[in-house]
Amino acid sequence: MYANAPASFKQPGPVSSLRLLAALFGAPVAWIAQLSLSEPLAAQTCYPYQMPLPEPVWQGLPATLALISAACLAMTLLSGFMAWTLCRQTHAPLLEERDGRTQFLAKLSAMSSFIFTMAVLFTACAVFLVSPCSPWH
Repeated sequence: MYANAPASFKQPGPVSSLRLLAALFGAPVAWIAQLSLSEPLAAQTCYPYQMPLPEPVWQGLPATLALISAACLAMTLLSGFMAWTLCRQTHAPLLEERDGRTQFLAKLSAMSSFIFTMAVLFTACAVFLVSPCSPWH
């Protein structure tokens, strides 16, 4: 039907299930990974044997926590970019048979990626604003 249409007006191909899953779950998994890696690492270097220390046993802890946060932020941004491109792909003007499930999941993944990108950023702020071994009392 669109054989004579210019390349910019061709019907987009089907959405890959793997891309959709990566866009949907990439950002939440990145935030969970950030918490699962950072919290135990900081706890082990600052409170070994249930004894609080004034500074971490391992001096590279702040750099490692920042690196974990940067990697998780990159993962959420990649997931968000994939979600954004899927939203654009599923809402193409020449798409004859619109798949409501795919459109919904593309929108959901875009919203989820935004929310979890903010969560990763706010969690990363703790690395820069709070000392890992600071007393809370």
